Amino acid sequence: MDYSFTEEQNMLRDMVRKFTQAEIPPEVAREIDEQDRFPRELLAKLSELGIMGINVPEEYGGQGGNIVDEMILFEEISRALPVLAWAAGNIILYGNEIIKTNGSEEQKKKYLPRLAKGEVIFAYALTEPNAGSDAASIRTKAELRDGRYIINGSKIFITGAGVSDIVVTNARTAEPRFGGITDFLVETSSKGFSTRPIKDLGYRGSNTCEVYYDDVEVPLENILGGPECLNHGWKQMMRLLNTERLLLSACALGIGQGAFEYALNYAKQREQFGKPIGTFQVIQHKLVDMATELEAARRLAYYAAWKETQRMECVKETSMSKYFCSEVAKKIALNGVQILGGYGYTMEYDAQRYLRDVLVLSIGGGTTQIQKNIIGKQLGL
Repeated sequence: MDYSFTEEQNMLRDMVRKFTQAEIPPEVAREIDEQDRFPRELLAKLSELGIMGINVPEEYGGQGGNIVDEMILFEEISRALPVLAWAAGNIILYGNEIIKTNGSEEQKKKYLPRLAKGEVIFAYALTEPNAGSDAASIRTKAELRDGRYIINGSKIFITGAGVSDIVVTNARTAEPRFGGITDFLVETSSKGFSTRPIKDLGYRGSNTCEVYYDDVEVPLENILGGPECLNHGWKQMMRLLNTERLLLSACALGIGQGAFEYALNYAKQREQFGKPIGTFQVIQHKLVDMATELEAARRLAYYAAWKETQRMECVKETSMSKYFCSEVAKKIALNGVQILGGYGYTMEYDAQRYLRDVLVLSIGGGTTQIQKNIIGKQLGL
């Protein structure tokens, strides 16, 4: 069994790391966080590198990469500026992945070439005020009137909805709990579509929004996959879960790595009792635990990704990866604050930003508890 990185993947990691070092010094990351500003300029620069087409098939203008390539990208960006990885995810996951996996041929030709160039941004609207982990209980409705669907309802915690061109919207089109959901490609310029930004604790600049649909008209051809995919929304979502879990795992690994390196550098420089605090065994052991658990999480994540590339059953492994990477990164970020002591509790040092950013990763994309439920079922419990 060999799931080591290829030469091309190592080159990708080096390229992205050089980009983040050049374009995202700490002061830029702090500014974006403090201003709660969507990183549109940095997203455009990433697009200029051709990275937005990383998982778009070559026949549609992309690089034809796999989930491992995507994870390398998300991990490296998240080390420097996690919110930029989420902004890229609006294109790479919610655009490229959704359209190439579930789109009709017409939709692939229409959107994938533009997505690969970073010319269009997507968002994904599933969660509602009363439909979080119980996603199938959505109430947003789409009714057929005069040959068009009319959508009414609301969504919440939708990343990038206010800066996107298309919001892939899950709406109820029939009574069956799972078999009555349809995905629609809703243009944000549509009459009756509106958003309200939500102030987040972390991932500031992600443009997390409430979304409102007030008699929003959608043509039949904007059903994801075409009219023949009416009521296929739940099935379409299930096809994306392994990818989503693995990309969120990569985000957690990047934040964990950034938080670890920040604490490690501080421990080497900060002196107490006449010597660096990193020479004290209690600090050494804490940093050793952080490094070891981070490496274990990384091995699990990329092993799960390797299984996905081999088209092997890996629901258990991707769920393990998502929950374990999120929890390990959270623990690392918290320990980083502790190592910095009083300075870790101030907004002038970046330790607090890593902690604020990482917290959502054990919530979004399926909570840690939901992931454990899935793993339990996979174990036959």
